[in-house]
Amino acid sequence: MVASLPHDRDRLAAFLDTTSVRGGVDYHIHSTYSDGALTPGELVAHVIENDLSAFALTDHDTMAGVGEVLGILGSGPSSARGEGADGSSPLFVPGVEISVMLDNREIHVLGYFTEPDPGGIADYFADQAKNRERRNLAMIEKLRTLGYDISMDDLMLYGKEKTLPGRVHMALWLVDHGVCRSVSGAFQQLLGEGKPAFVHRTRRSIEEAFHEIDRAGGLSVIAHPQQYGWTGNPDDPSAFKKLYSRFEYLAKLGLRGIECFHGKAGPEEMRLLAGVASELGLIRTAGSDFHGRSDHHAPMYDGKTSFSPFVSAAG
Repeated sequence: MVASLPHDRDRLAAFLDTTSVRGGVDYHIHSTYSDGALTPGELVAHVIENDLSAFALTDHDTMAGVGEVLGILGSGPSSARGEGADGSSPLFVPGVEISVMLDNREIHVLGYFTEPDPGGIADYFADQAKNRERRNLAMIEKLRTLGYDISMDDLMLYGKEKTLPGRVHMALWLVDHGVCRSVSGAFQQLLGEGKPAFVHRTRRSIEEAFHEIDRAGGLSVIAHPQQYGWTGNPDDPSAFKKLYSRFEYLAKLGLRGIECFHGKAGPEEMRLLAGVASELGLIRTAGSDFHGRSDHHAPMYDGKTSFSPFVSAAG
């Protein structure tokens, strides 16, 4: 088990919910093992600098960086080599972000575990990696057809030996070669859905993701639901009912929580999501979705971040 964390997932669920509302934690962070800009070591240093009491590494479709984080922290979170401002060490929650399909569109599911190497899920990640590689090759071929001399080897220039490359790495190449001004611009111009170089990736169903995470002893949480347009107009009286119905259905499939406090969610969106989660008995999590880049994602949370103002009416 991961030192100092609850030893079963029900207690982990309570821990994630309580600490997320209280704040000073960040349970959605990416490293160079997927599309983040910072190595696990740099992330740990940033976590300590930001005085976070707990954090999770949630790389896309891989948990390869979890062991490195634990190695940096020492024998476990309770013996971290660095300390926060109050002298305590940050707790670490092993996690992952999985791309799945729901109603013919891409949805992301966060998985949180009490174990750094949860059993039985490695084959699922391997299948996800193969699907990602097939999409990468198809998109590179489209980019080459459009006149951009990019290769798979080029993607690895923006990662490490075990990086699982993807569209962000294509975007970085396009920026470096003067094709686009920013990562966001590359998605808007070429790489986003419906754009000239976009290719759909084969993704497994959301039910399968819930099943695999559950089978490995983990907790399934929907990542950034506001990005899918699910929150609509939070001030609309019907918004709560629609969102409640959607998450009630997903809870029956195995969902355990909602990322209510995302780095790019607005105050009313956070309040709406927290209310729905409370009504359904789902855990509420906080994650900045930090990637270490300023033009495409939010900054990492810090020790002063609190979300209790958004749950006063939700319990």
